[in-house]
Amino acid sequence: MVSVARPVCTVPLSPYLTKARHRALGPARHHRPSVAFLTETWWNDSSAPDIAIAIPDGYKITRRDPTNGIGGGIAIVHKTTLKIHTHTDNTLKTAEHLHFRIHTDPNTTLRGTLIYQPPGPRAPFSDTIADLASTHALASTDYILLGDLNFHLENNNDANTASLTLNLSNLGLRQLVNTPTHIAGHTLDRVFSTSSHVTFSHTSELHWTDHHCVHFTFKKHTEHHRTPLPPHRRWSKVSEDQLTSTLAQNPPIDPTDPDTAAVNLHQWILNCANTLAPLKRPTVNQEKKKAAWFTDKLITSKRTCQKLKKKWLLERTPDSLQTHKEATRKHHHLIRLAKRSHFTERLNNNAHDSKELFCIVKELSNPSANVNDVPPSQKLCDALSTFFYQKIAVIHDSLNTTPPPDPTPDNSACANRLTTWTHVNDSETRKIMNSIHSGSPSDPCPHHVYNKANSTIAPQLRKIINLSFETATFPDSWKHADIQTLLKKPKADPNDLKNFRPISLLPFPAKVIEKIVNTQLTHYLEDNSILDTSQSGFRRNHSTETALLAAKDDIRQQMDNSETSALILLDLSAAFDTVCHRTLLTCLHEAGIQDKALNWISSFLSGRTQRVRLSPFRSEATNLICGVPQGSSLSPTLFNVYMAPLAQLARQHNLSILSYTDDTQLILSLTKDPHTTKANLHEGLKSIAEWMRISRLKLNSDKTEVLILGRTPSACDDSWWPTTLGPPPQHQPTTHATSASSSTPPSPCPNRSTQSHPPATTPSAYSVESTNGSQWKPEKL
Repeated sequence: MVSVARPVCTVPLSPYLTKARHRALGPARHHRPSVAFLTETWWNDSSAPDIAIAIPDGYKITRRDPTNGIGGGIAIVHKTTLKIHTHTDNTLKTAEHLHFRIHTDPNTTLRGTLIYQPPGPRAPFSDTIADLASTHALASTDYILLGDLNFHLENNNDANTASLTLNLSNLGLRQLVNTPTHIAGHTLDRVFSTSSHVTFSHTSELHWTDHHCVHFTFKKHTEHHRTPLPPHRRWSKVSEDQLTSTLAQNPPIDPTDPDTAAVNLHQWILNCANTLAPLKRPTVNQEKKKAAWFTDKLITSKRTCQKLKKKWLLERTPDSLQTHKEATRKHHHLIRLAKRSHFTERLNNNAHDSKELFCIVKELSNPSANVNDVPPSQKLCDALSTFFYQKIAVIHDSLNTTPPPDPTPDNSACANRLTTWTHVNDSETRKIMNSIHSGSPSDPCPHHVYNKANSTIAPQLRKIINLSFETATFPDSWKHADIQTLLKKPKADPNDLKNFRPISLLPFPAKVIEKIVNTQLTHYLEDNSILDTSQSGFRRNHSTETALLAAKDDIRQQMDNSETSALILLDLSAAFDTVCHRTLLTCLHEAGIQDKALNWISSFLSGRTQRVRLSPFRSEATNLICGVPQGSSLSPTLFNVYMAPLAQLARQHNLSILSYTDDTQLILSLTKDPHTTKANLHEGLKSIAEWMRISRLKLNSDKTEVLILGRTPSACDDSWWPTTLGPPPQHQPTTHATSASSSTPPSPCPNRSTQSHPPATTPSAYSVESTNGSQWKPEKL
């Protein structure tokens, strides 16, 4: 493991090398090192949840799991404040290895290779280790080679040991460990280094493994450096009275157009911020806050373990060792109980808050999956901005078609009309402001400051909102979005831009007016039954569960009638980002939204820009020519209106349809008059494909899937799949649960393999048991 401190002129690293499994994370918790190098972890993908819980707060882990069966595996555990880059290659085929670079500060980098050599023939390893070391050791004056080599390096008479030592010595790699590292007295764990700044410290015994911890130190004099952070404002020291009085001194002038009014509002709040909380540039604070679950009882228990360990190291008696073991086991047991109690309480307190529940699960299973694993740079910032823009532009251009005509006053299919948005008062504005808990980095103050001073800001914001409704103009300064990015998966390659997910952040005032409009628009759509009943996305009293239960019910009814069902899962590529503005305005006009209300939405959609922001770097702003704004509360409702014709089109061809925003499922019985059914399905899919092309929605044929549920293999051919949708997706034959009709499992479709059937697409559904909440039980169809 590695401990980092920052004295005035040095940056010491105190590493340890240990061999263990989950309990190897214990020393990291007690000693608070900066890096821990672990060998023979025996971890695999199923170990991820246990590792996430066991890893100490403030640490991240990089693993290379065993490739062949059990045994082996290496890992590096490090503090989140350190920048560590890892990679592997095919240089060393006989051993598991991981190359790493530790950036202790901008001027100091420690390079190295962590190795685990399984027991076995030593000659191939001895011959190739020199090639690996020569490639990497010559690239840096500060290089270490460490790990469990399974060589008895204390035996100088062994030919392989002598060859290995000679080869590494010729490359300038000094052997640092001079004491046994195994309880049998052998030296199996070694640290070699080319750097004069790396020195061996000591080894320490661990009662739960047959290997010792190897401690060594990296000290290098360097210029004192403190990592700068972006400047920030200390709003915590500003009271509500100070905000109110300062804002009241110079209220903004009431202009006649929304654009000027929005700019004046921003400048008014910014002037207040500069007065009460001027920007200051802090330095990194290395102090670590105590974890929420780490109680005073655990602090006492930890101190007891440390005292007993020191006593054992001094006395070396069986009684002191046994006492230390019992105290350590008790301490680990208390940690498990404390974490269990902490997270159980959080789960119980948020039993009816699905969003918070998902956050807790993500925190437990994937604590370090974020963009901070990738060092920000201006080059990465510009590359992401170009990638996000070109991705949408390519899809938009590939679906090039004649745009629909502008809506005319007499083509509305709805008897009622929504011609203007209702003005709001101060009370309604304050209520909406208090319900918003996020904003944009471009805002003059964070959202909680807006809410703290809402009694003063709300009247000014209300004037702008009503002026915007009156003039049917959305302020230009509220159309800009800052994009932050996250890695889609923890192990995703950060060098592939496809693995980044954009997160759009909109200005706080824009969120307020969007939520007001969305509330009024939703009431109008619900009162006039304009949205299709098959759409469950972002609607009151609807959720993913309602869509899932509806699909389950339709399929079960067909199964009870001994029918074979086809479940077609349509996947769209970047659906929200490719919405055609003219088509959307036509759909809204046909729904009865006209005059100022429609013109306001047209202004809301046009002239939008975005830029990628990776603090402190920013890309140039890019113009958005299509799509509904990501991060806006109004966008899902607009998208539901945009997708409404799809449900009508599917029913015209006797296809049952269920949707959750852009996720669409088509359900059809394949055994009712097969010839007519196939014709309807073929024509229906062709019509859907043509509608999507005209609507500039791209069907992702790679992710579109078909599940066949039933007993009729003859239904599983490709004749009904229209070539306009691309190649037929692979059918996924499934088993049939016992039902009222029969308990015999179906025959699999001929010439179809189920080996690639991913668990994520199995036909499982859930049943709801209404007790005090919703209890979900997986159930095979």
